[in-house]
Amino acid sequence: MENAHYHIFGVGVDAGDLRYIGWTEKSVNEEKEEIFSELAQKGIRDLAHWAKEALHGGKLSIFEIESAPSAEDARNSAAFWCRYYHSLGLNVFTDH
Repeated sequence: MENAHYHIFGVGVDAGDLRYIGWTEKSVNEEKEEIFSELAQKGIRDLAHWAKEALHGGKLSIFEIESAPSAEDARNSAAFWCRYYHSLGLNVFTDH
């Protein structure tokens, strides 16, 4: 069993413009710049374009949704939240 604590997070401009759900083993605040940079480099063209524009405008924000006890739980949680927000009509992406 893994002892690490994982964090599921969302990235957006505001509550109505959430675009990405991800997870990390480190603190979301500690990895904020790295997460933003990775989003701008993603292979998902629409997501990368959106992230570059939001970064350039200084409007990108990140928030923690919940935590998970393992990497598998974190992946499953990110997928769940992505489906949930997608069902609300938001165009949300995740890696899994």
